[in-house]
Amino acid sequence: MHFTKLASIVVTAAALCTLAGPAAADDPKSLEVKRLVFARGIDGHEPQDAATAFSAKEDRVYAFVEVANPGADGNVEVVFQPPAGASFSVPLKVSGKASHFRTWAFTRRAHEAGEWTVVVRAPGGKALARQSFTVTK
Repeated sequence: MHFTKLASIVVTAAALCTLAGPAAADDPKSLEVKRLVFARGIDGHEPQDAATAFSAKEDRVYAFVEVANPGADGNVEVVFQPPAGASFSVPLKVSGKASHFRTWAFTRRAHEAGEWTVVVRAPGGKALARQSFTVTK
């Protein structure tokens, strides 16, 4: 009987360790998107000329991301999804030194008219934010 109790304790301890999960930098719950803004430029770590519609002739469309990061250094991925065709992504580092970290990705490929979607993903693929913008001819 003593062996059965000991085995039960070991199994319970292993289950608790598994539930504790990964470190904060890899835990999607530790990262939270506070702002996702589309813009024509970035100045002073802030979006400039914010918009939800862009001409297909524009050189760049920026996806500005403000992330609350109560943990250690981490990463997010900004995924650009065009109306048709393959998505593409931009990996971004997020510093754990600041509780709110501002960063951005941009694309020079937003020339296809229609609704584009941008998804900000945490490590492991969890969507933290999703928003769309329109490209007109």
